[in-house]
Parts: sequence; structure tokens; C-alpha cells
Amino acid sequence: MRPSLLLLGLAMLAAVPAAFAQQPFSKPPPSYTLTPEERSQLDLRRQQLADRLKGLRPEENADAAVFLHVARMADQLGLYANKNHVAAVLRGLETGLQRADLLGVRPWRSQPGRTLRGYVSRIDGSVQPYGVVLPADFDPTSRKPWRLDVVLHGRGPTEVTFLQQNEPPRNTRPPDQPYIELHPFGRGNNGWRWAGETDVFEALEDVRKQYSIDPNRIILRGFSMGGHGAWHMGVHYPDLWAAVSPGAGFSETGIYRKSNDPVPAYQEQGWHLYDAVDYALNAAHTPFIAYGGEKDPQLQASLQMRDAMAKEGLALNLIVGPNTEHAYHPDSLKEIMRQLETHKREPRPKQVKFTTWTLKYNRSHWVILNALQEHYRRATVKADAGDETVTVTTENVAGLFLGPIPTLATQLQIDGQRMSITPNRVVRLSRKGQVWSIAKGDGPAGLAKRKGLQGPIDDAFTDRFLLVRGTGAPWSPAAQTYADGVLRRFQEEWRLGFRGEAPVKDDRDVAATDWDGNLVLFGDPGSNSVLAKIIGKLPVRWTREGFQAAGRNYGPDHLPVLIYPNPLNPKKYVVLNSGHTWTRKEIEASNVHLTPKLPDWAVLRLGAAPEVVNAGYFDEAWGFKAAR
Repeated sequence: MRPSLLLLGLAMLAAVPAAFAQQPFSKPPPSYTLTPEERSQLDLRRQQLADRLKGLRPEENADAAVFLHVARMADQLGLYANKNHVAAVLRGLETGLQRADLLGVRPWRSQPGRTLRGYVSRIDGSVQPYGVVLPADFDPTSRKPWRLDVVLHGRGPTEVTFLQQNEPPRNTRPPDQPYIELHPFGRGNNGWRWAGETDVFEALEDVRKQYSIDPNRIILRGFSMGGHGAWHMGVHYPDLWAAVSPGAGFSETGIYRKSNDPVPAYQEQGWHLYDAVDYALNAAHTPFIAYGGEKDPQLQASLQMRDAMAKEGLALNLIVGPNTEHAYHPDSLKEIMRQLETHKREPRPKQVKFTTWTLKYNRSHWVILNALQEHYRRATVKADAGDETVTVTTENVAGLFLGPIPTLATQLQIDGQRMSITPNRVVRLSRKGQVWSIAKGDGPAGLAKRKGLQGPIDDAFTDRFLLVRGTGAPWSPAAQTYADGVLRRFQEEWRLGFRGEAPVKDDRDVAATDWDGNLVLFGDPGSNSVLAKIIGKLPVRWTREGFQAAGRNYGPDHLPVLIYPNPLNPKKYVVLNSGHTWTRKEIEASNVHLTPKLPDWAVLRLGAAPEVVNAGYFDEAWGFKAAR
């Protein structure tokens, strides 16, 4: 049962999430203390590899530099649990040195078996690891297009254990299998969300540059946290996969979080961003082979998806491991792999059924949504391409692309309205009131929510971003103290949660080239010169005495937090005074908690225990909705 509106209203006036608190970040003590000799060997090898790679472009040396990244994370986060971990990192650094001498030929890219690779992430410039498994009969000279299995790991791996898994002993026998495997690292244990989701696609892009991959035979599978990732990415990107096989995991937030505590209404709305049960209709075109152990509580995920799919008229193929807890039953796994061999993606189906709650996830095959009537309310499109007429019905959709349509139909009927269309052309449509018309351009004119520019605050950290520190004289010293604390904490928690270094600059050092990414500004218009430059074009009116937001006035003991299109580059975001809206507590607890704790905007009352006094989502034109 959902909390009452009264309870939700009271919950909104709660303490700010711990991400906004200013207590110091403390690194956990390592479970193993390095000996002086081990420390000396590690430092020597790291320096040797860094010197060897100096002067090379990061994209050229990522397969070698990835071992530096592993060693750096091991030191910074205390990942050495025993002598075997130390030995693994030292071996990795040695492998990096060997690869540095062979970057011109890269023999490891054609080596059957499992190897660790690296790519440079566009998000923060870090070198992120992933694993590749090549079959025993892999032939680099063949043009044969390979099936690719994207395998998502469960909760637990660190860079060190991931290195051990993906750089096995040299005498390990390569697998006898008819496909290549990609094992993303996902930037750690974040549930394949936010930058963890981006990691899957960046690693996939890197693999597709190196190997001939059949786009119609890309399989997605995973177990436990990886099962959640397979549910999530399977239904949010339904036109990418030949088949999806989730094992265990979770598929929604409300029940799995195991708490009856009420949450603010905007947080519950934010659950619709990731909850797979809300996207069950999208399984209409993607075969799902789900799995759960008979005695595993996480069988719950498959049962909930089975019920959600049934409501859409779909049946879930569910395999239950007999008398099994949180593991694959051997016979069940054998049957899953047998079934996966039979599937190929249909790139242009004549019928498409698609649902979403946000433009972040906006397409299936030849149906692309580019405007909603309202975010976080269910939107659906059902399209049927007949030989003469394309029939479309929609709900909560204001803009739509269709095409290329897989027939030569010349007529379109959308929500009962008929119009002529040109075959073999993309049809662009916009809705005003109840009337659809042919549209020009790629989306709504002017300031509008669109794919990649739809919020919430946390979305800014799924692509390239820059933290901008204010260095001037603040209008509100209390606000500046708070903002500085959030900035420091976010840098440390980015390293913990997403295994990289959050890029940061002083406001006076920001250049026009930095506008190509999302700008995250800390301070107020007095302390942050970049904020002062754009404040007149933001929806907040700010003076030394305070600011106005959503029709209300607030004093200098309050601070606005928001995400908004950047006036310096309207294709990117600007964020004020926030990193991720959840914190270390959620990172270390359960992935289910990594949902938006703040929406598009909020007003904080500062003090010993800062409070959210107002918050909400912007409307589809990035304007404030009615004040609470």
C-alpha cells in the first residue's frame, strides 16, 4: 500500500540525503597491510608503466593503462585483502609493461581465452576495465560475424578480483564455445545504473570496433545484481538484444527495498525511471529466458515480471532451479544456454509495442518518442505497419518519429486521425491538444525536455561532466560552506561508487571547450563566476538577499539545487550545488536504493541538519509546475 499524501508531505520536510551532509569521508581500513617490500615493488612497477605510456594518447594505450587504473584503485580504496591480491596486481602491472611494448600489434586481441581490456570513458576520462572471452577456434583473419554475449556480474567484484577473473593463468584452456563474451565491469557495484549503465555501452562499442559482431545476435545475460541489470537493460533497450536471460536480481523498488517508511512523492515518481516491471510491455519483441532458484528469495524478480507481463498479454519463459538457493542449477543453466542459441533479433518488425516513463528511454525499433505530455506518467505507443496503412495508438505522447517503416504504406492512422505519408521516409509527428500533424525538425521547438535532456539531477553524471568550484566572494558564506562540502564529498564518493576521478576546475579556469559536457556549479553567483554569467537565464532569480524559485522567496539561509539546460550550450545540462543525490550509505547497502533522492529541482534550508523544503520536476518546457 502506498503512503498517504499527508505522510508524503511530512516526509518531504525531512533531513537532506546524506550526500549533502558535510561529515568527512573515511576510507575503510585495508584488510591486509602491505609489507615494505610489496609497497616498493608496486610503486616501482607503477612508475615504470606510467613512464612507458607517457606521451601516448589514452585511446592508444588503454589496454595497458588499465592495469595502472587497477593498481590506483587498489591503493586508494584499500582493496588488498591478502597476498594473492598483491601478486595479482603486480602481475597485472607486468602485463601492462609487456603490452606497452606491443601496442602496435596488440596480440592479446586475437588470443583465445579470457583477457582484461580497457577503454577511455567519455564521462570522466578514466580508463575503465572490461573482460573479453574469445573462443578456442577464434580466427582473427576470418570475416565471420560472431554472436556476442554481454554478461553482467553480480555484486561484489573489485578491480583486483575482476583482474584475477579476467587475467587467468596462461595455461588456462580457452572455452569451446561458438560466441564471444563481453564482461563489463560496470564501474563497480552500482546495480548497472547511472554511469554503470553507460559503461556497458562504452565497453560494447569498444568491442564492436575490434571484432566482427553480428548485430542481430547480441545476447544479454546476468545473475544476481547482473540479473537486475539484465531485467533493467533488457526492457529499457528492447531493440538491441537477440534475447535476454536474467537470473535472480530484482525488478522493482517498492517491495525489494524492504521498508514501509514513507518517501516523498517525487522519490516514488523517480522509481519509474528504472523499475523493470513498469516496462514489461517492451518484452513483446525480445525473448526473455528468466531464471530463479526454487529456494532463492530473489526468484521474486521473475515472479513480479511474470505478473507484469501477463497484464500486457505476454508470457514469460521462466526456468526454476529445483531445490536451489541463490545459484544456477546446472541443468537449468544448460537449458538456458541451449535456448539462447536459437534466437536472432528481428531488426524491423511490422508491429511495435513500446512503453516508457521518461525520454531517457525512448525507442524501440522504428518507433522513437521525442516528446511526452508529462514525464513519470506512463507513455505507450502501439504501431502496426500494414501494406497500405500504418496504424498507431498512443498515450501520453506529444512527439513521435516513425521510420524507416518496414512497409511501403502511404497512409497513417494515428489515434483515429488519418493522413498521407511518403514511403521509405521517416515520419515526424507532433501533437497539439488532440491533433497530430507532420512536424519539421528533430523535436519540439525552443526549451523542451528531450532525449538526453530530461533530468533528473543524477542524469548529469551519465555522460561527460565537469565540477566547477567557486573561488570568489560568496553572497552567502553558509551556502558556500555547504557547497564546498558537497563538492569534496562527491569527489570522494564518485571514486567509491563509480571508480574514477571526478574532473574539477576552479571557475576562473573554465574554457569554452568545457561547455561540451555537463557543467556542475558549486556556490552562488557571488562566488562562482560561471554561475554569475548564466544566472539571468536560469529559472531562479538570485540576489544577495536571497532567491526566488517556484513562486516563493527564500533567504540566504536557503540554497537552490537543480538541473537545467545549460544556457552556454543548450544541448547539455547545468547542475547547481549537487552531485549524485544518494550517498555512500546507499552505495554500500543495496543497489535498489540508487534511485533519485531529489528530482529536477529542490530548495534546501541550511543548518546543522539541512532540510528539503520544496522540490519537484520541471514541466516539459523546463518550467516550474504549480508550487506545493
